[in-house]
Amino acid sequence: MEISFGKQIEEISAMASKDGDGLLHEICSYLKSKNSKYNWVGIYIIDGTNLRLETFVGRPTEHTLIPIGEGLCGQAIAKKEIVNEPDVSANTEYLSCSIETKSELVVPIWHKDQLVGEVDIDSDMPRAFTEEDESFLKSVGHIISKDVYVRYK
Repeated sequence: MEISFGKQIEEISAMASKDGDGLLHEICSYLKSKNSKYNWVGIYIIDGTNLRLETFVGRPTEHTLIPIGEGLCGQAIAKKEIVNEPDVSANTEYLSCSIETKSELVVPIWHKDQLVGEVDIDSDMPRAFTEEDESFLKSVGHIISKDVYVRYK
C-alpha cells in the first residue's frame, strides 16, 4: 500500500537531515519504492551547458549527459518550469530511454534563487502524473536542493 505524499515528505525530510554521501540515491530508491507508477527516478545536476545524471533507480539509460534545451529534461531547465508529458510518444522532444515509458515528469530543483538540477520521473503508465505529483516533487526538490547544489557546477 502506498503512503500519502505528506507522509513521504516527512520521511524524506528525516532522511535528508542525516547528511550522507548516498542521500540522493537513497531518495531516488525511496521514491521508486513508495510510488508504484514511478518506474524510473533520477536526479540530474546542471554541469555547464549540460545536465549530468547524478544518480537514478530503474532501467539503465544512455542519457547520462543531456544538453540544456534538448529532450524533456533539457526543456525543463531551459524554460525553468515543470514538464509533465502525459504521452511521450506524442512529443518529438522526448529522448527515448525505454520503450516501456509512456509518460514523464521533470521538476526543476532550485537552491535559493539558483536553478541547480532536476528530478526526473518516468512511468510505464500513460497520463501517470497529476498536479499533486508536481507539488510533491517540488517539495522533494526543495528538501534535497542543498545536496544538489554542492554537486552543481
